[in-house]
Amino acid sequence: MSFFSLVLLALALSIDCFTVCLVFGMQRSAYRRALKPGEKDPFPSLGGTAAKAGLVFAVYHIIMIVLGWLLGWGVNAIVARYDHWFAFALLLGIGVKTIIDGFNARDAQLKVHSMFDWKSLLLMGLAVSIDAFAVGISLKMIEVSLLEICTVVPVVVFLASLFGVFLGFHTHKQMKRISLPAVNLIGGLVLIGIGVRILIEHLTQIGH
Repeated sequence: MSFFSLVLLALALSIDCFTVCLVFGMQRSAYRRALKPGEKDPFPSLGGTAAKAGLVFAVYHIIMIVLGWLLGWGVNAIVARYDHWFAFALLLGIGVKTIIDGFNARDAQLKVHSMFDWKSLLLMGLAVSIDAFAVGISLKMIEVSLLEICTVVPVVVFLASLFGVFLGFHTHKQMKRISLPAVNLIGGLVLIGIGVRILIEHLTQIGH
């Protein structure tokens, strides 16, 4: 596999990470806009939070690729029966929680923290990296270097996540009428949508 083909594969794997981070960037912008005059943003810097998300997603992709590479094709038949349901359940749960927290008036910080507290971030990282397991199996079959895969894919995933956060943040700044609860509603629906897409894709593959 050429380096260019490997980069394209990495870009395909990073689409869900980019989408999640895009919504999170919008969420952070909406939260800052909702702050009262003189009120400080209690959350870490946008760059630090974006780097945290990118790092988690990148590490998960490394882990899943290596597991697929080591465990091989025999395990894939077992994993393929349940991985899409597992990813769907995780994203559905986080998506619903994001929507509910977005309309929770008791704690405004929940509205922006719901997607990217450590617990949610780790669960989302697992859900959006499951496809990397199958990639690890497939690339071993065509004898692609594991070191090369585990270098290119995480870097692309990390950069795509960073870009998604900053793009979402600055895009929302141009959309002044979108409130924080509305952004959380969009974010929750996006997560649920990603879960549904994963489920449909895998069920369609099984049907064929």
